[in-house]
Amino acid sequence: MEFTEFVNLLKPIIGGAENTHSFVKTLFDVVVTEDGKPFLEDVKAPTYKAYFNGKTKITKMAQRISPYLEPEEFVIYLDAFSDATAQQIIDTFSPYIDGLNASNMPEKMAYFFCDIICTAATTEKKKGTPKSAKNTDDKTPHDILEEKIIASGQAVANAWGTAISNLVSSNAEAIEIPEKCPSEEYPYSSEDKALLQEFTSDYDEIMLALIDENYGASLIDMKLPQKVQDLYNSKWSSKSDAFLDPILKSYVYGLLGELIKLSNSFFNDSHATPFMRDTRTKIRNLYVKLHPDLFAGAFPYDAFIDDWDEGEF
Repeated sequence: MEFTEFVNLLKPIIGGAENTHSFVKTLFDVVVTEDGKPFLEDVKAPTYKAYFNGKTKITKMAQRISPYLEPEEFVIYLDAFSDATAQQIIDTFSPYIDGLNASNMPEKMAYFFCDIICTAATTEKKKGTPKSAKNTDDKTPHDILEEKIIASGQAVANAWGTAISNLVSSNAEAIEIPEKCPSEEYPYSSEDKALLQEFTSDYDEIMLALIDENYGASLIDMKLPQKVQDLYNSKWSSKSDAFLDPILKSYVYGLLGELIKLSNSFFNDSHATPFMRDTRTKIRNLYVKLHPDLFAGAFPYDAFIDDWDEGEF
């Protein structure tokens, strides 16, 4: 789905009397961090209106703000609407989002919106065909296939080169994990406990690799970003909805969102640094919260870990 279709479906439900350019700016404003908001101020009202009407693609805007997307902020925004409004959103977007329901609507809508922006950021403007170019009708199937392979390989090479350059230039440091504080009380149901154990079994190795100061070394062969994509697409994009406890589910969605955003930076031709310290800090915090048997939930981690608050959503 393109951005213009998304906002035209959503505005009649939550836009109220707000004009189109103001509504579009509001949506961008509630899905980016503070660091991304200055990019929104540079855009004039007619441009926001053109985004809404589809006369202008959001490609440039998406490229600017995609490194600063924060789906949890959009979740909070949608949570403020009434149950009746939420049901309207569910009814409208169910044909486009699998498994959309009252318990997961804010999270799924947030990541759906972020996916639209990330997709737009990687969309290249179509260029005219040079007169000297070979006519497509004259090309054999082998010629066309060969061109696609070359183009695909170049895109991957560009993205990989950018990611490696960013990793090498960043100052890697370990993100401190608090000492284990085992708890005999388990805060979740037996169903959630079993599902959480399966989830952490899949993701613990990934989380610990990214928290470690040598996280860059684990990414050189692209296995970790690919593993993130494979786990999400084949299993947890749908199975994550099975968690019953809403707080636990928010932790799971939070981790999946951070990991997908990071892995996408390796597969998209992006110039944004893929692994920033605040993202790794969030992953550390979520690692702790996803292990209630090892880390007591009521422990004041912010009092002992200097950067704990930097990882809170």
